Amino acid sequence: MKITVYGPSGCSNCTDLKETAEEIVDRKDIDADVTKEPDMAKLAQKGVMSTPGFEIDDEMVFAGSTPSDDELESIITEHL
Repeated sequence: MKITVYGPSGCSNCTDLKETAEEIVDRKDIDADVTKEPDMAKLAQKGVMSTPGFEIDDEMVFAGSTPSDDELESIITEHL
């Protein structure tokens, strides 16, 4: 599984989302690569108009909001 968080370098919500996703992946022992993409051109290319954007295996799952930890865990496990 490949998880990408889209958001500029200075976006604390984006960084927090990446860290939370990493914690969930580690805790659930999910084989996933979690990365953060700060390149604004790539955000625009993906259609992310408000950050953070959250993508799993090239599917944009949500953008512009930050779900609770439990909601994020559900989102990730649904994509296994």
